[in-house]
Amino acid sequence: MGPRLAHRNAAGNISAFARDFIEARLAGFEKDLTICLTPTPSLTRRGNTHAYFPALGACFGFLEYVTGLFRGNINGIGWRQIADWTDRFLPQPDYGRDMVRVFFDAFRHSVAHRGIATGIWIDRSTAPRARVTWRVLADARRPACRLVAEAGVLKSDPPWPCPYTHRMHIHLRALRTDLRKGVLSYAGAIGTEPHLQRNFETCMRQLYPLG
Repeated sequence: MGPRLAHRNAAGNISAFARDFIEARLAGFEKDLTICLTPTPSLTRRGNTHAYFPALGACFGFLEYVTGLFRGNINGIGWRQIADWTDRFLPQPDYGRDMVRVFFDAFRHSVAHRGIATGIWIDRSTAPRARVTWRVLADARRPACRLVAEAGVLKSDPPWPCPYTHRMHIHLRALRTDLRKGVLSYAGAIGTEPHLQRNFETCMRQLYPLG
Protein backbone atom coordinates (compact mmCIF):
# COMPACT_ATOMS: atom_id res chain seq x y z
CA MET A 1 0.00 0.00 0.00
CA GLY A 2 1.39 3.38 -1.00
CA PRO A 3 1.32 6.58 1.03
CA ARG A 4 -2.07 8.16 1.63
CA LEU A 5 -2.74 11.04 -0.73
CA ALA A 6 -2.97 14.51 0.78
CA HIS A 7 -6.53 15.55 1.65
CA ARG A 8 -7.67 12.10 0.46
CA ASN A 9 -7.01 13.35 -3.08
CA ALA A 10 -10.01 15.70 -2.75
CA ALA A 11 -8.50 19.07 -1.83
CA GLY A 12 -11.05 21.83 -2.30
CA ASN A 13 -13.89 19.36 -2.95
CA ILE A 14 -15.61 18.97 0.41
CA SER A 15 -18.25 16.61 -0.98
CA ALA A 16 -15.68 14.14 -2.33
CA PHE A 17 -13.54 14.48 0.78
CA ALA A 18 -16.56 13.85 3.04
CA ARG A 19 -17.50 10.67 1.18
CA ASP A 20 -13.96 9.29 1.37
CA PHE A 21 -13.55 10.34 5.01
CA ILE A 22 -16.81 8.72 6.10
CA GLU A 23 -16.20 5.53 4.13
CA ALA A 24 -12.73 5.23 5.68
CA ARG A 25 -14.20 5.65 9.15
CA LEU A 26 -16.82 3.03 8.30
CA ALA A 27 -14.07 0.60 7.26
CA GLY A 28 -12.34 1.16 10.60
CA PHE A 29 -15.58 0.60 12.49
CA GLU A 30 -16.29 -2.64 10.61
CA LYS A 31 -12.75 -3.87 11.26
CA ASP A 32 -13.23 -3.28 15.00
CA LEU A 33 -16.62 -5.05 14.98
CA THR A 34 -15.17 -8.02 13.10
CA ILE A 35 -12.51 -8.42 15.79
CA CYS A 36 -15.03 -8.05 18.61
CA LEU A 37 -17.45 -10.56 17.09
CA THR A 38 -14.85 -13.23 16.28
CA PRO A 39 -15.71 -16.26 18.48
CA THR A 40 -13.29 -16.85 21.35
CA PRO A 41 -13.32 -19.82 23.77
CA SER A 42 -14.97 -18.80 27.02
CA LEU A 43 -12.99 -19.09 30.24
CA THR A 44 -16.10 -19.30 32.42
CA ARG A 45 -18.46 -21.63 30.54
CA ARG A 46 -18.57 -24.14 27.70
CA GLY A 47 -18.43 -22.85 24.15
CA ASN A 48 -17.39 -19.54 22.63
CA THR A 49 -17.94 -15.96 23.66
CA HIS A 50 -17.47 -12.54 22.06
CA ALA A 51 -16.36 -9.06 23.07
CA TYR A 52 -19.97 -7.92 23.41
CA PHE A 53 -19.50 -4.65 25.23
CA PRO A 54 -16.42 -3.44 23.34
CA ALA A 55 -18.53 -4.03 20.20
CA LEU A 56 -21.44 -2.10 21.68
CA GLY A 57 -19.10 0.70 22.75
CA ALA A 58 -17.77 0.93 19.19
CA CYS A 59 -21.36 1.22 17.91
CA PHE A 60 -22.11 4.07 20.30
CA GLY A 61 -18.90 5.86 19.38
CA PHE A 62 -19.61 5.51 15.68
CA LEU A 63 -23.17 6.78 16.13
CA GLU A 64 -21.92 9.83 17.99
CA TYR A 65 -19.23 10.46 15.39
CA VAL A 66 -21.56 10.51 12.39
CA THR A 67 -24.19 12.43 14.36
CA GLY A 68 -21.63 15.15 15.05
CA LEU A 69 -20.72 15.35 11.37
CA PHE A 70 -24.41 15.43 10.45
CA ARG A 71 -25.33 18.28 12.81
CA GLY A 72 -22.12 20.29 12.46
CA ASN A 73 -21.00 20.03 16.10
CA ILE A 74 -19.14 17.20 17.80
CA ASN A 75 -20.03 18.49 21.28
CA GLY A 76 -23.22 18.22 23.32
CA ILE A 77 -24.53 15.03 21.70
CA GLY A 78 -27.31 13.27 23.59
CA TRP A 79 -30.06 10.88 22.65
CA ARG A 80 -32.13 13.58 20.87
CA GLN A 81 -29.27 14.42 18.53
CA ILE A 82 -28.64 10.71 17.90
CA ALA A 83 -32.36 10.25 17.17
CA ASP A 84 -32.28 13.08 14.60
CA TRP A 85 -29.72 11.04 12.66
CA THR A 86 -31.40 7.66 13.16
CA ASP A 87 -34.81 9.13 12.17
CA ARG A 88 -33.47 9.73 8.70
CA PHE A 89 -30.84 7.08 8.05
CA LEU A 90 -31.79 3.93 10.01
CA PRO A 91 -34.79 1.68 9.28
CA GLN A 92 -38.06 2.74 10.86
CA PRO A 93 -39.93 1.95 13.00
CA ASP A 94 -37.06 -0.14 14.36
CA TYR A 95 -35.23 2.96 15.60
CA GLY A 96 -38.08 5.06 16.92
CA ARG A 97 -37.17 7.99 19.15
CA ASP A 98 -38.25 6.34 22.40
CA MET A 99 -36.26 3.21 21.63
CA VAL A 100 -33.21 5.35 20.81
CA ARG A 101 -33.68 7.26 24.07
CA VAL A 102 -33.63 4.11 26.19
CA PHE A 103 -30.85 2.51 24.11
CA PHE A 104 -28.59 5.56 24.47
CA ASP A 105 -29.38 6.66 28.02
CA ALA A 106 -29.49 3.18 29.52
CA PHE A 107 -26.35 1.80 27.92
CA ARG A 108 -24.08 4.42 26.38
CA HIS A 109 -22.80 6.02 29.60
CA SER A 110 -22.46 2.72 31.43
CA VAL A 111 -20.48 1.12 28.59
CA ALA A 112 -18.32 4.22 28.04
CA HIS A 113 -17.43 4.74 31.70
CA ARG A 114 -17.53 1.22 33.16
CA GLY A 115 -17.07 -1.02 30.12
CA ILE A 116 -20.27 -2.97 30.80
CA ALA A 117 -23.97 -2.33 31.38
CA THR A 118 -24.10 -3.66 34.93
CA GLY A 119 -27.38 -3.96 36.81
CA ILE A 120 -30.73 -2.25 36.30
CA TRP A 121 -31.39 1.11 34.60
CA ILE A 122 -34.39 2.98 35.97
CA ASP A 123 -36.30 4.99 33.37
CA ARG A 124 -37.36 8.07 35.33
CA SER A 125 -39.40 9.45 32.42
CA THR A 126 -42.10 6.77 32.72
CA ALA A 127 -44.81 6.23 35.29
CA PRO A 128 -44.54 3.75 36.79
CA ARG A 129 -40.79 3.79 36.32
CA ALA A 130 -39.52 1.05 34.04
CA ARG A 131 -36.62 -1.02 35.36
CA VAL A 132 -34.55 -2.11 32.36
CA THR A 133 -32.03 -4.93 32.10
CA TRP A 134 -30.43 -6.28 28.92
CA ARG A 135 -29.41 -9.17 26.73
CA VAL A 136 -26.59 -8.54 24.22
CA LEU A 137 -26.07 -11.16 21.51
CA ALA A 138 -23.65 -11.46 18.59
CA ASP A 139 -26.30 -12.60 16.11
CA ALA A 140 -28.15 -10.89 13.25
CA ARG A 141 -31.75 -11.19 14.47
CA ARG A 142 -34.08 -8.28 13.81
CA PRO A 143 -34.94 -5.76 14.93
CA ALA A 144 -31.38 -5.09 16.04
CA CYS A 145 -32.57 -3.33 19.21
CA ARG A 146 -35.86 -4.16 20.89
CA LEU A 147 -37.25 -3.14 24.27
CA VAL A 148 -39.58 -5.82 25.62
CA ALA A 149 -41.88 -5.79 28.67
CA GLU A 150 -40.45 -8.73 30.61
CA ALA A 151 -40.82 -8.90 34.36
CA GLY A 152 -38.32 -10.87 36.40
CA VAL A 153 -35.74 -10.78 39.17
CA LEU A 154 -31.96 -10.74 38.79
CA LYS A 155 -30.47 -13.20 41.27
CA SER A 156 -27.07 -14.42 40.07
CA ASP A 157 -25.15 -11.13 39.71
CA PRO A 158 -26.46 -8.77 42.44
CA PRO A 159 -25.99 -9.29 46.19
CA TRP A 160 -29.81 -9.36 46.64
CA PRO A 161 -32.83 -10.07 44.44
CA CYS A 162 -33.26 -7.14 42.04
CA PRO A 163 -36.54 -6.85 40.09
CA TYR A 164 -36.82 -5.63 36.51
CA THR A 165 -39.80 -4.84 34.29
CA HIS A 166 -38.23 -4.64 30.81
CA ARG A 167 -35.33 -6.07 28.84
CA MET A 168 -33.44 -4.49 25.96
CA HIS A 169 -32.42 -7.10 23.40
CA ILE A 170 -29.42 -6.02 21.28
CA HIS A 171 -28.27 -8.05 18.26
CA LEU A 172 -24.82 -6.80 17.32
CA ARG A 173 -24.45 -8.16 13.78
CA ALA A 174 -27.82 -6.70 12.81
CA LEU A 175 -26.85 -3.39 14.41
CA ARG A 176 -23.58 -3.37 12.44
CA THR A 177 -25.48 -3.96 9.19
CA ASP A 178 -27.97 -1.18 9.94
CA LEU A 179 -25.20 1.26 10.76
CA ARG A 180 -23.30 0.40 7.59
CA LYS A 181 -26.33 1.01 5.38
CA GLY A 182 -27.26 4.18 7.24
CA VAL A 183 -23.78 5.67 7.07
CA LEU A 184 -23.46 4.95 3.35
CA SER A 185 -26.84 6.64 2.84
CA TYR A 186 -25.62 9.63 4.85
CA ALA A 187 -22.38 9.82 2.84
CA GLY A 188 -24.42 9.88 -0.35
CA ALA A 189 -26.71 12.61 0.98
CA ILE A 190 -23.74 14.90 1.63
CA GLY A 191 -23.08 14.93 -2.10
CA THR A 192 -26.48 16.45 -2.90
CA GLU A 193 -27.38 18.57 0.16
CA PRO A 194 -25.34 21.74 0.66
CA HIS A 195 -26.32 22.17 4.31
CA LEU A 196 -24.90 18.71 5.12
CA GLN A 197 -21.66 19.69 3.37
CA ARG A 198 -21.50 22.86 5.47
CA ASN A 199 -22.12 20.92 8.67
CA PHE A 200 -19.43 18.40 7.76
CA GLU A 201 -16.93 21.17 7.04
CA THR A 202 -17.77 22.86 10.36
CA CYS A 203 -16.94 19.63 12.16
CA MET A 204 -13.70 19.27 10.26
CA ARG A 205 -12.71 22.69 11.58
CA GLN A 206 -13.44 21.46 15.09
CA LEU A 207 -11.44 18.26 14.60
CA TYR A 208 -8.63 19.87 12.59
CA PRO A 209 -8.46 23.53 13.68
CA LEU A 210 -6.59 25.90 11.40
CA GLY A 211 -5.40 28.34 14.04
